[in-house]
Amino acid sequence: MESPKNKSSHRHSKPDPENSQEKSFMRFYSLAFELVVMNLVLIIAGFYLDEYLNTSPVFILTGVFLSLSGTIWLLLRFTK
Repeated sequence: MESPKNKSSHRHSKPDPENSQEKSFMRFYSLAFELVVMNLVLIIAGFYLDEYLNTSPVFILTGVFLSLSGTIWLLLRFTK
């Protein structure tokens, strides 16, 4: 014999539209955070490497190109 508690757990509740919209916003917030952090880390690391190794803008340009390619990769991964 099943208890009434177990019977109510089998009911299917309707999806909450506010909750799905909140999850969608959270996906965009996490994407924006990843993009900003990745770009800042790569560009700042390139700047400090150039300063430390006393090189021309080699590493900062490398950081910029890596951040651009990483941004494209993250956006492509996000849209799938």
